[in-house]
Amino acid sequence: MGDEFRNIILVIESYFFYAVVLLMPLFAMIALVNRLRVSHVRLSLWHGALFGYPLLPSIYSLVQLVCIVIGLAIGDDESVMKFSLYLIASLFWFIGASASEQRLITDDGIVQNIHSAKKSLLRWDDITDYFAKPKRFYTEYHFFYGKPLGSKVAPSKGKINAWNVVIIRVQRRQKAAFEAILREKLEPRFDVDPMKIYRREFKP
Repeated sequence: MGDEFRNIILVIESYFFYAVVLLMPLFAMIALVNRLRVSHVRLSLWHGALFGYPLLPSIYSLVQLVCIVIGLAIGDDESVMKFSLYLIASLFWFIGASASEQRLITDDGIVQNIHSAKKSLLRWDDITDYFAKPKRFYTEYHFFYGKPLGSKVAPSKGKINAWNVVIIRVQRRQKAAFEAILREKLEPRFDVDPMKIYRREFKP
């Protein structure tokens, strides 16, 4: 029974190994192609959870490095080779996730998902107001809009959700460049204090 269970674990692990090694480069390639297909990009915002970088691929890569070091320390060449391939796959995962998690600032608006750029585009003209909310390591920008993303026709009166909001995280290193674009695209249109209108968003 013990040997059968061990064999099942080994089979599952081998399938997982091949899936990771083969699929991660494909994922990275698809993400990069979709990223390059978005035109007129003025700024690519790093939107991952780890200071703008993707969290899970970073942790996974670190785990593989630790396993490689342990394998070298105990002289297990087979494990070193296996975890080295996992590390290469995790780097492809990091590249694909970095591209996928970016928020692209274009001449037309804010692309929230490179894999469905047209549907996730928040156009500058659709933004009704916005405000910035400083955090410890980044700044949150709340953008309010009045019609569904990807829609070219505004909904009829009474069907607009005034609280439609898109939240964008901007790292400190990109804040100045982002705000320069906002000043160009949005600030001339707004002359009211959003604190007075969206007071509930500022509640702790």
